[in-house]
Amino acid sequence: MKYLVKHSNKSTILATAILGLLYSSPAFAACDDPAGPGVDWSGCKKEKLNLQGVDLSGADLSKARLKNTNLKHANLSGADLERANLSGAMLTKANLSGANLEDANMKSANVSGANLKNAILVGANLRGAFFISANLEGADLEDANMQMARMQGARLKDANMEDSKMDNADFSGADLRGADLDGASRFNTVLYNAIWINGRRCAANAKGNCDK
Repeated sequence: MKYLVKHSNKSTILATAILGLLYSSPAFAACDDPAGPGVDWSGCKKEKLNLQGVDLSGADLSKARLKNTNLKHANLSGADLERANLSGAMLTKANLSGANLEDANMKSANVSGANLKNAILVGANLRGAFFISANLEGADLEDANMQMARMQGARLKDANMEDSKMDNADFSGADLRGADLDGASRFNTVLYNAIWINGRRCAANAKGNCDK
């Protein structure tokens, strides 16, 4: 009888420990938790929601599915959005300063007027996205896909755009002073009146290169 009780107690303790480990793992992020600073929505499905103006600063949104979600004016400063799906999302005038968007899918997203100063966008898919008048100063866009993106008037001063794809994108009036464009592809890239990496103003009909 003592053996059965002892064995039962051990089994209960073991089961409790296993459940504790399971529910503390990222796979069981609290997806039902309300939006707020530092919330853990990693891997959660948050598609087509209205999250306009919410404070998600420092939140873990890695691998989160935010396709077509309204995040206008949202505070995402310092948030982890690595490999998040933000395709078609509305991020106009959102604060993404210092956010980690490495390998994020932002295809066709509208990020116009947003603050992405010092954000990490290494390997991000920005194809066809709108970054009109966005602040990308000091951002890391190495190997990012910006093909057909709308970057008119964007501030890209001192941004790292090494090995990025800028083909058929529109950088009219953009500020590229001090940006690293080493290895970046610029086929048919519109540079009308853009400020080039050396500070000179590009020609009114410049495409691909500032002087042409």
